[in-house]
Amino acid sequence: MARRRRTTATEYRLLVTPGWNDRLQVPTTVVVLETVQTFASFRYALSVKEERGERSLLYRITGLKAPDLSLPGTGEAQYTREYEDLIGTIEITVQGLDGERTTCTLRITPERVHVLRAPRGTHLAVLTERSDWEKRNHS
Repeated sequence: MARRRRTTATEYRLLVTPGWNDRLQVPTTVVVLETVQTFASFRYALSVKEERGERSLLYRITGLKAPDLSLPGTGEAQYTREYEDLIGTIEITVQGLDGERTTCTLRITPERVHVLRAPRGTHLAVLTERSDWEKRNHS
């Protein structure tokens, strides 16, 4: 059986940015993981298993989930999580459907997120500013 050719294109985007929980009135860290691929029929949810260590996060992508509402729409598949206690130097690993792992290291403060070590290769793009995240669809 022929081996599957590894793609060099970016497959996932990861946004890690400071946030604010209005209900609890506390600072948070918002993490959004999404596919680069846009789906034409529905906005799927990205199915992810999260494993958290003391200074690490592993997001294992397991597939796509159908949207809660069956209204048609276009967009990327997303997984969003908000943390109240994600502070300091954190290593984040994203494991794609093909089993390939990509890791980056971030320093997270309530005011800002700094990329200390960017992911190797092009499998994962990491953004830390909402403005850059919002521009991704307009370029």
